[in-house]
Amino acid sequence: MVSHSCISGNASSTSNVDFFADPTPDMSPFTALVGPEGRFLQALNASNISYKVVVNNFQSVIDREWVANTRQSGKVGFDYDNKYNTYEDITTELKRIGSAGGKAKYGSVGKSYEGREIPYLTITKPGGTNKKTIFFECGIHAREWVAVAACLWVTNQLVTTTTYDNLLDKYEFIIVPTLNPDGYVYTHTVNRKWRKTRSKSGLCFGADPNRNWDAAFCETGASTDPCDDKYCGKSAFSEPETKAMSELIATKASNTAGYFSIHCFGQLFMYPWGHKAGNPPNYAQLDKLAYLGVNAIKATNNVTYTPDVASGCATDYVYDKLKIQMAFAIELRPDRSHPDGFILDPKFIKPVSTEAWNGLRAVIENLDK
Repeated sequence: MVSHSCISGNASSTSNVDFFADPTPDMSPFTALVGPEGRFLQALNASNISYKVVVNNFQSVIDREWVANTRQSGKVGFDYDNKYNTYEDITTELKRIGSAGGKAKYGSVGKSYEGREIPYLTITKPGGTNKKTIFFECGIHAREWVAVAACLWVTNQLVTTTTYDNLLDKYEFIIVPTLNPDGYVYTHTVNRKWRKTRSKSGLCFGADPNRNWDAAFCETGASTDPCDDKYCGKSAFSEPETKAMSELIATKASNTAGYFSIHCFGQLFMYPWGHKAGNPPNYAQLDKLAYLGVNAIKATNNVTYTPDVASGCATDYVYDKLKIQMAFAIELRPDRSHPDGFILDPKFIKPVSTEAWNGLRAVIENLDK
């Protein structure tokens, strides 16, 4: 495999490179993956833009993660704490949980472009009527493995312990661990860096499913180039994954208390709007809840997350179009400056999941206050 260089610098660029953390208007440092031919570095030098090479061969980072993950493969049973599980194992585990009765019920959001089920669990305690819904949407970007793992970890906590039954008395949780199953499988079998879906568009594959929602479609932070990582798709909801998810949310929208889109990386706790200037009408409440979330995360592992405005379309769509007023996106570890970006050793799954759940729970427990 061709080696790559991973750079961090202070610039805004539209070069055809893989930005792990997007350049921002305030010229904050960003991280990008560039090819070995060096054209991007030449452009930075020509513009007198400062940068440093932090990883000379990014494949070595991927290999290190793979070795760490493979060590867990021989263990008996589904590993929630230390392993990035395959799509097949995830689906099998969710079906097992859903068929056991009790708190969880298995369902399918719909089918992906390549025909895979998009699995989810509805988790609540028996009894009660007209419970409000909490959505966790995870794995929309294929390469963000720790986001998938964190949602699975939360699922296990809700199902196998009684610690959070107070939440299940009040809410039903709909947790979608792998909204982009085709892309997720592709990252496990072909290209660990893959971000998009796997639909076919001319010579290139896939669209960025988080830019495929019908909220200011293909405007902020999106591309019309089918070969770009942020290609928005042929039209809003052109991707069967986002279309099916939007339809599932719509069936519950009038009774949904909160929507949480789980990503990595950047250590951010975000809320609308991402597609236009100004603050939403309930900005003060969203901001207050975000601070409750980051404070709970800080108290867990002394890791700093930052409240911010969400970039992307899922949260804006459910907020603007479906009128779900409590919509958040969380970017898990590592922080923006980390040279490995979305690659995270599986030994961090449990601490990352624990702090994220504590932050999310702090928000959920205060949604109606």
